[in-house]
Amino acid sequence: MRGMVWALASVLLVSVAQLLLRYAMISLPPVSLSWEFVSVLLQPQKGTLALIAGLFGYLASMGCWYFALHRLPLSKAYALLSVSYILVWVAAIWLPGWHEPFSLRGGLGVLLIVAGVLVIFLPGRSGK
Repeated sequence: MRGMVWALASVLLVSVAQLLLRYAMISLPPVSLSWEFVSVLLQPQKGTLALIAGLFGYLASMGCWYFALHRLPLSKAYALLSVSYILVWVAAIWLPGWHEPFSLRGGLGVLLIVAGVLVIFLPGRSGK
């Protein structure tokens, strides 16, 4: 059970980190404008703080993932990572100001992910 908590914490952290990094990349100037990009990084702004928080979120997620792998079989832990795709997709649609469109193709992809995770996590029948 503790392995599942660590894995779900990792999924939540990586999902939030992805959203923060997207926000940061929209808010910050392009990296190709290197001097401008570096000067913005040295000043605390919304985009800069989102970038730092997103990177720390990834780091914290890897720590949770480390503990999850010690307590869960890899097949189950790895399947849970796909849940972050669902969380990020739904958040990008529902969060105000993001304006990501809903697509039937994306919805079908989410259903496939859910079906795959259920196949892995539902108890199997033994042939006996």
